[in-house]
Amino acid sequence: MLKFLKVIAAATLCAVAFSSVASAKTVAVDISQVGFVPANVTLQVGDQVTFTNKDTVNHQVVCQTCPFTSPVLMPNETFSFTFTKAGKFTYVDPLNKNKKGTATVSAVPASVTLAAAPSVVTYGVKTTLSGTVSTQPTGAKVDILAQAAGENAYKVIATVTTTAGGAFAYAVAPAKKTSYEARTKLAGVPLVTSAAVSVMVRPAVGLSRLSLHHFKVSVSAAESFVGKYVVFQRYVASIGKWRTVKSVLLKATLQSAVPLPGTIVSASTFTAKLKNGFKVRAILAPSQVGTSYLAASSPVIRS
Repeated sequence: MLKFLKVIAAATLCAVAFSSVASAKTVAVDISQVGFVPANVTLQVGDQVTFTNKDTVNHQVVCQTCPFTSPVLMPNETFSFTFTKAGKFTYVDPLNKNKKGTATVSAVPASVTLAAAPSVVTYGVKTTLSGTVSTQPTGAKVDILAQAAGENAYKVIATVTTTAGGAFAYAVAPAKKTSYEARTKLAGVPLVTSAAVSVMVRPAVGLSRLSLHHFKVSVSAAESFVGKYVVFQRYVASIGKWRTVKSVLLKATLQSAVPLPGTIVSASTFTAKLKNGFKVRAILAPSQVGTSYLAASSPVIRS
């Protein structure tokens, strides 16, 4: 019985090891006087077969090419084996005239995962794209593709190499809302592409105090926001809420290579008669950002 338990434990560990490759399944095969039922099973690599002795006498399962040899199974006892390679395997019951059964095992289809963290960034801030190639190769090439808002096709922006377990990662600073995919070509399998992930971008809103009652607001992005409004607010501590002081029209633009090449800074200076020391901020509302960006807020400063 101890030997039987050890075999079960070993087979279970194999199943756990393959869980990261695919969602493994377990197939039940009964052992009886007439042989294995069903006599033929179809599996993928990582799947498990559980043999159960449904007879009133002892049986055993032996597969030389798998390879495995089960303990002698008394009635109602079970034995499990996880198939770790593709092929067609024949197993026999030496205690029952070598009755045969077969397992046809196919390779798990390759797949690529991709995720972005964080999935929302401020303009100029990087996000990390990471994923895994399911077949867990080390040293495989993975293309990272991007399609920014307003573009009509994906294009390759980088090629990375997988590390242990087929993992890969790439840091990128999207200039506007962008969808990403990962794509790889493995030996013997077709081109594999991940599901797309989107990263949303908030414009970088800046607010500074030039002098008493005088302020400057700016919006940095990959497109101009001239003609759009930002809302200047102050914090009212007595009620714990922000109150709008005025709306400010963005009037002037300048080109900048900071924080990203091709940055357009839309700005305005304005006056607001506030006492020293109030907490103030500038808000770029959803109605002002269009489809390429999310609403944004400046850091809080003092008037």
